[in-house]
Amino acid sequence: MSDSKRPGFVLVAAALAAAVAAWFARDALIPPPAPAPGAARAAAAKRTVPAGPLLVLGRDGARRDLASKTGKGLILHFWATWCAPCREEMPELVKFVRDTKDDPRVEFLAVSADEDWKVVDAWLRERGISGLPVALDPKGTIAGRYGATGYPETFFIAPSGEIVQHFVGPADWSKSRVRTFAAEFSRASSAQKAN
Repeated sequence: MSDSKRPGFVLVAAALAAAVAAWFARDALIPPPAPAPGAARAAAAKRTVPAGPLLVLGRDGARRDLASKTGKGLILHFWATWCAPCREEMPELVKFVRDTKDDPRVEFLAVSADEDWKVVDAWLRERGISGLPVALDPKGTIAGRYGATGYPETFFIAPSGEIVQHFVGPADWSKSRVRTFAAEFSRASSAQKAN
């Protein structure tokens, strides 16, 4: 083979090798389908809330133990004012909370890793956010005990203390898939409370 044809041959061979490798790896690049809400619950049913106490600080200065069972499902959302994905997610999260706040079977609690209420309240006030149930977890100690590795993270916890769903990163709270799961979680929380 002449030297003038060699670069073209090498390019063709490299392109062919890349195409073959891509064909074999194609399924690895496709993310697995999201499980249906019922499947997600079945897969995560064995994971439970960490052993207590799991104390967070309420706005009134009182401590709340998240390990205490209330007979309701709990949507526990860990976030921080300095977290960029949390800030982006917050408008839809607030709408979700407003739309579901009258559900007697489920409680929502946004637990901030910020150090004090002044920072959190100023941040909420600047964005016109009110009515969001918030508690503090300075230094993220309780988030860490749940296994959170960053912010935001959300845990759906059944009245029994089982973690039935865990969202890592921001969720699109306006999506019908998330809303449908939340409605199913509410119904399941009611059924579990009755048992």
